[in-house]
Amino acid sequence: MVKRLAVLMATYNGEKYIKEQIESILKQDINLDFTLIIRDDGSTDNTRNIIREYADTGKLVFIEGENKGAAQCFISLLRDNPEYDYYAFSDQDDIWNEDKLQRGIRAISEINGPALYCTNCELVNSNLNDIGRNTHRKKPHYTLESVLCLASCAQGCTSVFNKELASIIQDNDIPDVFIMHDSLLTCLCALIGGKIIYDDIPSMKYRMHDNNVFGMVSAKQNKFNVIRNRLNEITKKRKISMCDQAASLLKVYRKYISLKNQDICRMVIDSKTSIKARIKLVFNKNLQHDTFNKTVTKKLEILFGNG
Repeated sequence: MVKRLAVLMATYNGEKYIKEQIESILKQDINLDFTLIIRDDGSTDNTRNIIREYADTGKLVFIEGENKGAAQCFISLLRDNPEYDYYAFSDQDDIWNEDKLQRGIRAISEINGPALYCTNCELVNSNLNDIGRNTHRKKPHYTLESVLCLASCAQGCTSVFNKELASIIQDNDIPDVFIMHDSLLTCLCALIGGKIIYDDIPSMKYRMHDNNVFGMVSAKQNKFNVIRNRLNEITKKRKISMCDQAASLLKVYRKYISLKNQDICRMVIDSKTSIKARIKLVFNKNLQHDTFNKTVTKKLEILFGNG
């Protein structure tokens, strides 16, 4: 039986770059059946008309929806399409390398149980010119503590994952709160003992432009902004904290999580109100970012109770 893969894309006012991204997906060099499924989140520009042109020729499946935000849009797409063996998330404004999906499938196809593959990204400007760095300078740490505390997350637009992981989201209630679709997916995979595979070779060009709202910081960021943003991370309360997300995930997926991992999850949850739990997290050797500076920033953020 031929394996099937669904590429899930959420769009919103993406008329400027959407054609290039769709074309890069349709040109994927992959030896299995894949379907591009796009849900528009209430665009007010020409995005829907552009997507309809592709849908009318049978090149993709188009769903027109009401605005619910990117996180809910992606999770809705995943839950509404349970019949696939593999899944990949896609943003609306990047460019995929032709072997992106094939590399992901190859990495997880022999794994029994939940598996999530992700890669580095080549950062480019709005005209696709290389800006001289990748998303990750060093290999991320996908320990459970790092993932739950938001020090590491498999970047959604690079991810390929299997039905064993997807089905848990499809077969259960949606958590009350979660930060983003990729954060939910990464935390769930780590919580249930799934395999997270990181590939340092970029699989796509991540376009940096003024309208970017997720993933990387603005293309205009300078050293002063880096320092300011680090201070904001340490001192500013998040709209949805790591503690809130951990509590929400534990409530829904408890039956899939080992007792040991439940205890780690509770430590993260308790850090919202307990100084003792915060100190335990800060001195936990498994809590690391991909660089020393970011690790220190994350631990100070937790000590300030702003995780």
